[in-house]
Amino acid sequence: MPAPRYRVASPPPERSLLLYDGECRFCQVWAGRWRTSFAGRLDVAPSQSERGRFPEIPVAAYGEALQLVEPDGAVYSGAYAALRARAAGSGRRGLLLPWYESVPGMAGLMDFGYRIVARNRRVFSMLMR
Repeated sequence: MPAPRYRVASPPPERSLLLYDGECRFCQVWAGRWRTSFAGRLDVAPSQSERGRFPEIPVAAYGEALQLVEPDGAVYSGAYAALRARAAGSGRRGLLLPWYESVPGMAGLMDFGYRIVARNRRVFSMLMR
């Protein structure tokens, strides 16, 4: 299992908190879906409103990828953050999270796919319409 990317001193007390780019339309759409689907099990907020709360996470990290802050203070980014957030929100690990954590090469492949989407959010936003 990959190590946390960062650790925060003041984590959310009850539920994991998924931080997304609140200025990105693609991110806003997905955050809205997650907020609705996982209400009460996962908190979702724009990184712009929460940055001051977690000074241990570099500002540049928010622009690169999702950040998942867990109640134990661990922070995960990118594809792993998305998979862990989905598991926290749904209450199930699903199929992809165990693959990410245990199948050789799968983490690298999923991270690569995540980076492609993250760097081309405008294109993927148009494709979603």
